[in-house]
Order: sequence, then C-alpha cells, then structure tokens
Amino acid sequence: MGPRELQEHVSRLRRRRQDDAHVEAKAAAGGMPKDVWRSVSAFANTDGGLIILGLDETSGFLPAHGFDPRRTLDAVLDAFDTSPEAHPKITPIPPHEIDRGDVDGAPVVTIHIDAMDRVPGAKLPCFVTSQGIESGSYKRVADANKRLTPYEVYLLHSKREADRSDRTPIEGTTMADLYTDLATRALERLRTHSRALTGIETTDLHGGLRRINALTDEGVPTLGGYLALGVYPQQEFPNLVIDVAVHPGTEKAQDPTTRFLDRQRCDGPLPQAIDDAVRAVLRNLRTRRVVGGTAGRDIPEIPADVLREAITNAVMHRDYSPYTRGQQVAVDVYPDRVDVKSPGGFWGDRTRENVAEGYSTSRNEGLAQLLRVVPMPDGRSTVAENQGSGVPLMVVAMRSHGLPAPDFRPSSIDHVVVRLSRFGLIDPHMQEWLDGLPQHDRRSREQAIALALSKLNGQVSVADLRNNLGLDSDDCRDVLAELIADGLLVGMNDGPYVLTDLQMTAVASGARWEVLSILDPATEMSIAEIADITGKTRTALRPLLRDLVEQGLVVATAAPQSRNRKYVLPPSR
Repeated sequence: MGPRELQEHVSRLRRRRQDDAHVEAKAAAGGMPKDVWRSVSAFANTDGGLIILGLDETSGFLPAHGFDPRRTLDAVLDAFDTSPEAHPKITPIPPHEIDRGDVDGAPVVTIHIDAMDRVPGAKLPCFVTSQGIESGSYKRVADANKRLTPYEVYLLHSKREADRSDRTPIEGTTMADLYTDLATRALERLRTHSRALTGIETTDLHGGLRRINALTDEGVPTLGGYLALGVYPQQEFPNLVIDVAVHPGTEKAQDPTTRFLDRQRCDGPLPQAIDDAVRAVLRNLRTRRVVGGTAGRDIPEIPADVLREAITNAVMHRDYSPYTRGQQVAVDVYPDRVDVKSPGGFWGDRTRENVAEGYSTSRNEGLAQLLRVVPMPDGRSTVAENQGSGVPLMVVAMRSHGLPAPDFRPSSIDHVVVRLSRFGLIDPHMQEWLDGLPQHDRRSREQAIALALSKLNGQVSVADLRNNLGLDSDDCRDVLAELIADGLLVGMNDGPYVLTDLQMTAVASGARWEVLSILDPATEMSIAEIADITGKTRTALRPLLRDLVEQGLVVATAAPQSRNRKYVLPPSR
C-alpha cells in the first residue's frame, strides 16, 4: 500500500472520528489486541478490509505512544504462520498482505485482508481459532464485528457443497397435488430436445416425473416438483411466495400514514407466481409510448425481461433449506428503483464481482432443471434457461435503455439483493453533482460514470465498471487509477472504491467546495481574502469555515477570536 493511500484512509478515519466498514485502527501499544483476530475474521468473511496497528482511536487516530512496530510485526507474522508446527490465530488463513508504513512520521503496521469468497476452493467461514467455528466467526457491519448467526455459519460452510434441498420428499403429498396438465406439457417439451425420457412411454407420467426428480421412487413429490408443478405449494409452505410491495418513499415505512401503495402476494406454482409478480411490478412503473410505422407500443421504464430474469433468479437460486422456508422472495418497488431480495447468499463460486460473467452455477439443480421445461402461463416460453446468459442479458437490456447495470448489492451473508434503477445513471441532479467536482470539464465519460456509480451505490468496483461500460478489467482499473490519483476515490485492489470524505462532504454544498477550491497547503488566507475571492459575506463564511476546521478539512492558524486567524489546507490533502 502506497503512502498516499494509507494517508487517505487515516484522514478519513480522523474526519469520521471512528472506524468504518473497510478500515479499522488499533493502538496495539501494550501488545497485540485480542480483538484484532475478530476483525481479520470479519473482513475475510465479508468484503475484505484494512487493519492499521499503531494508531490510537481514543486520541483521534494519532500515533500510539509506546507502539513497538518490530514486536507487533513479529506477532502478526506468527499469527499467519502456516507451517506444521505453528498455531495460527485464525482458521483458515485468509489471503493477506502485511506491510509497514508511516503516519505523521511514526511507524505503523498494516494488514490488508482479502474476502475469502473470491478465492477458488477456500473453506469458509474464517474464524478465530481459539473460539471455534460456531462462536468465533464474524462479519463486518459498519465499524463493528458481529458474530455470525448459526444460519450464516451454515451458509458459508456449505456454499461450495452440493445442496439437495430441492429433492427432499414432501411427506403427506401425492401426485394428485400436482397439476397433471402442467406436468404433461413439461414432459412433452422435454422430449423434443433431450434424451432425458429415453425408455419412458409418453403415457407414463409417473415415470417421467420420477426421471426429472419431480417425484421420488415412491411417488412422493419432491420440493422442486411441488414448487414447480404443485396446484398450491403454499398449502405446505405458506411463505414460499413472491411478495411484491410498492412503497411511497425511497425507504420502507418512510411514510407512516401510507405503508404501501400496492401489494400482492404471488402464490401458486412458481411459473404462475413469477408471471404474477412481473405483472404486479409493471403496473406500478411508468411507461413511454414508442411509435413504429402505424403502430405504437408502451415501453416500461425497466424492461419486462429484466424484471422477469431478476425475479426468476431470486426464486431459482434462493436457499430452500429448512432454515429459510419461512422466508419469501421480496420485490420492493420504490420511486427510484426496484429491489429484488432472495434468502440465502451467493452460492458456489458466485460473487457480486463475477455474477455477470455468463456461466451458470445452480444451488438447486433439480429445481433449475424443472424450470427449464415447465411452461409459463402463456404456454410459449419456459421459466428459465439456466445457461448463465440471464444476467449478461439483463446488463445489455439495462444499458440499451440508458439505465445502470443491475446492481448486486453488497448483500448480507444470508441474502442477495438485486437493485434495478428506474432512472438513467447521470440524470440532471447527478450531472449537477459531477459539475461541482474539481476539473469536471476534463473528466472522461468513463470517469464520470465511475463517480456517479460510487455516489449512487456508495461504492464502485472494477466489476461495476465492466458491467456498465463494457470495458475489459484493465481499462476499468485505468479509469479508477486516474480518479484515485486526483484524490476523488480511495480503495484497495479491484475494489470496492469509495468517494473520499473530502468529496462526499465538500461537494454537498457549492459554497463549501468553493472555499476549499481556493485554499492550498502553502498559502494562508484570511476570512477577508476568502470573502473577496468568493463574493461571500463574512457572516456566511464564518459557520462554513468553523465546520471545515472541525472536520479537519481546513486548518486555522490562530484562535477563533484572533484578528490574525487565517486558513490553509492541511498538508495531507
């Protein structure tokens, strides 16, 4: 890690006066703090992060008195030792980089932890060895390390193992609980393009359903068969539905007088539930009229195919283990977006960064096979292809409508949220914000999109740019590197990158940014000089300057009451 990047992280902690989701600092003056290993576990089990040893949080993240970098470095190296006779503090050892640095001329030790789910074949979760996997596994939530729930431990531990929940027999049900017509049509479709039913007579419905794992050998519907073909699967599983809720504000329960503008619980067999859910969302979206020749058609602001793919993926790839059969797929429609949330985190080697790469990994292989052949209510199509093409098609469709690519949110371990924006990425408000940034007139389109994504989603990564711009990863890294060099973004490796606090704070007010733009670290300026240049009154400038000084964005040279008080940017800027 370079000195500039380290200083930016330290400056951000000082301005916020606390650790954050990506960085944690420890004094480590009296030896290695035990809770450091909780942070290693938490960063490894979520999005990775940086630990800085030698900074005292209680003194405003100043260098810690009595910090011994040599002793600390030895302790860290011992903790990560993988030799046979070693006793590592965490299990398994996550990908990491250990380094030394300087802050305010004092030595520090840094540990950069990578997220383990990006490592092929890695065993999860990462836990504090002395506490064991059940009690010593953590996740990072804001600036805190939270112990994983038993369900989260189960998800991480089993995410790369075969999941056969969809083949569980549903005791008490029989073939009579399935739609005979739907099952017959599914088998007819399968016969036209597969050898799956070789040797099974067309009249042998029981044999055909058993071959595709919709029935057990004893004739009991499996969970996958019951959900895909059942007359009413909610008789046994009341909450295995798709819940579509339309909210008046941009967050849930924002308006206490009107909780929902519209709501529909979409039930029945999965093909029908998915179709009903897509229709429920579409009737709550705006449309525009497109005329072609003598005819016209209404185009929804989010393409219907994108909605169908997002909801289908949520249903097909969710967790159906006993832990989550009381949870529904939730589709929340807000004035600015549609969020599709499914229980269970990413499975297998799927991550937020690679989900759009175009190949399929199925948690529920039996259900996925069924949804490839079970017809939708229109009879002309099936629910899914399960070829990995769905997410790339969503990306292309959103781009073609001038919308950001689907954003697979930095979701919790126990669920995935896909966000679909209802507006173009750079709308007038976003453009106004971009125009307030330094050197905005020299910014490329790619850089503007990277900044807009970081503001809209709270962060941006190489994968985000790849999906939204269609560039290769190296070109995306070049775009981000230029923004980092300009002091607008800060992050590690391929992301996530976040806006520096200087930008997040200063650009919120044009006057604040105007003041910061005329100051520099070498020239002291009085309030009178700042007023002359900006055209602001001293009365208007005093609270702005006081706030900027308190946040560490500006340094005052004298006490507030002094006539000699001047202002200058700190050297670390």
